[in-house]
Amino acid sequence: MAHFDHLKPEIAETLTWTTEDRIYFAQQNHWISYPRAKEIMTRLEDQLAHPRVQRMPNTLLVGESGNGKSTLIDRFREKHPVKILPSGEPLAPVIVMEMPSEPNEGRFWTELLLSLKIAHRDTDPVQRKENQAISVLTYVQARMLIIDEIHNVLHGSARQQRHFLGMLKRLSNKLQLPLVAVGTRDSILALHTDTQLSSRFEPLALPRWQLDVSFLRLLASFERLLPLAEPSQLSSQDIAIKLHSMSGGTIGGVATVLKRATVKAIRDGKEHIDAKLLDNIGWVKLSDYGKEALKL
Repeated sequence: MAHFDHLKPEIAETLTWTTEDRIYFAQQNHWISYPRAKEIMTRLEDQLAHPRVQRMPNTLLVGESGNGKSTLIDRFREKHPVKILPSGEPLAPVIVMEMPSEPNEGRFWTELLLSLKIAHRDTDPVQRKENQAISVLTYVQARMLIIDEIHNVLHGSARQQRHFLGMLKRLSNKLQLPLVAVGTRDSILALHTDTQLSSRFEPLALPRWQLDVSFLRLLASFERLLPLAEPSQLSSQDIAIKLHSMSGGTIGGVATVLKRATVKAIRDGKEHIDAKLLDNIGWVKLSDYGKEALKL
């Protein structure tokens, strides 16, 4: 495998696979660690290990869409999976749910019960669903509740927002459970509807990538994971500039561009990515979607 020193050994092994298998592998998600991700993971670990107190520390993880927030949360949940104790009881330290599309208390408890994989009726009274959810959270000894898409709180009236945020505060107090809210920059506005609640959430930003040394290191890490027989030199100046522009400075954008480019390189028998290939993958930046729609 010396000829493929640009790849991780386990990735180099995929070069002997069939074209379709390589393409399938190229489109999978792979975890890439980087300094900011490590900082955030450490913060979450500290929060998970925090002793139960009356006023638990909460976190607001904020970042642009596609910049890796959900990937970080999934990675953290994978590090703390559900376990079955010798007594047969389940232990679920980290619970991840998605905020409903509006700040509706009944729908919130429904989403939480679905995340807990608990059977229930959508038509059950709100109080019954709340009691059921809290009972299960206590039973599985949950140590953290992560709520993704928290900016959806803004999709309700001012009264609905205040009522919903008050419910979150009561939940955290009742179970002495740290909350991690995840969303876009609008999440800051959502939580500031309740000044007491917003003061409990420490903001943690996941900013867009700048065209700097850190971004070049990120591209070098990606290249080690692409099942291509030849080096692509992704961190070279011309390709790095092009990838930064195409991705909009988000790690999700970079991953998606490189997946599509890798598939094309494999199908074309080119075995590496260059500027010309990137120009021919039919990529449309998220910021240009409106322009493309006008052409239809």
